[in-house]
Amino acid sequence: MKFLASLLTALLFVSPTLNAAEPVKVDVYLDGKLQHHVTLVGPHAGFKFWVPDDLTTALEMKLVAPEPIILEIKESTGDAAPHATGRVKLVGKGGSAAVAELKGAPFRHAYVLVRPE
Repeated sequence: MKFLASLLTALLFVSPTLNAAEPVKVDVYLDGKLQHHVTLVGPHAGFKFWVPDDLTTALEMKLVAPEPIILEIKESTGDAAPHATGRVKLVGKGGSAAVAELKGAPFRHAYVLVRPE
């Protein structure tokens, strides 16, 4: 009985913190064209999409930190290993980052990540 009461108390304490995560919004541009409006909620939330006109290439984003927004970016090709990987930091509303080369690894496509206002 004490275990059940403790468990219920813990769940009541944890549930508001789980719902407290604010959604993080990022727009993904590819070669100057808007490709996706991405919404990430919670720690380690992720999003993956395949590049139009090059379905062997995929871009995967994972939320590392919500403020400032820090995203782990991974571009993979038809190979098993990622082609390029790195982290991007978006500070403030309207902040943007061009993803062409991170940590010396060139990306196949020119991505721009924008934090909408």
